[in-house]
Amino acid sequence: MNKLLIGLLIVAAGTGAFLLLRKNEKTEVNSLNKKWILGKWKFQSHDPVIDTTFQPYQYEFQKDGRLLQSLNDSVKADTFYYEWDKVNQLVWKENKDDSTSEVFSVVLLTRDSLRVRGSDSVTVLLTRVR
Repeated sequence: MNKLLIGLLIVAAGTGAFLLLRKNEKTEVNSLNKKWILGKWKFQSHDPVIDTTFQPYQYEFQKDGRLLQSLNDSVKADTFYYEWDKVNQLVWKENKDDSTSEVFSVVLLTRDSLRVRGSDSVTVLLTRVR
């Protein structure tokens, strides 16, 4: 009887620790997501393929909210601005004070992959430039 009681206490303690660590892990991931977007990203693919003249751009998200867009072989970059709107939405503006913007739902954001879906339902995959 004592062994059964000790076994149940160990299982309960293990389950409690697992759930506590899992909760902390989710909180940490949510707070890091916004930081993971910083840096240079290159176009990988989009689905479905709509425009055959689509140019593969390279993007650089900066801490101050600037977003640089350039062709892979170009030195000149266009400057845009981005900000986080809701948990998984990225707002892209041409000027910092614009009231009009393009909103992207962030489908996946890891340290190496960024998948966003635009208002036209096209999903774009970007990979980090090393």
